Amino acid sequence: MKSVDILDSDFILRRVPTYLPNYIKPDGTISSRAYQKKRDEDGVSVDLEKLSSFAKATLGDKRFRLLKLNAGVIRHDINDGLNTVHNPLPENDAHSLIIGHITESKQKQLLKNSVEVITSF
Repeated sequence: MKSVDILDSDFILRRVPTYLPNYIKPDGTISSRAYQKKRDEDGVSVDLEKLSSFAKATLGDKRFRLLKLNAGVIRHDINDGLNTVHNPLPENDAHSLIIGHITESKQKQLLKNSVEVITSF
């Protein structure tokens, strides 16, 4: 698939595994580690909402929760070099990345500006 531009008005979706204790706090809320970049990745893996759905982003698995965040907020409010770029994969055309230096403080800001998507399968 050809790469598409992510506009400031677009939203990205971040899948959060509930079965990994680092992502869910004891009170059941999502931890800011949900926006932690894995060492071997170029950025935080997300899906572009306009090319995805709740079921697709969560892989249809009830063990995942889903966060939604505006790309413009990432670029202009949290900012400091953060950006969101489309990075389609053969198995996921909605795949995108939050790129830039993502510190613990930025992880907290990303979480604070996110909304959990609630839906049933």
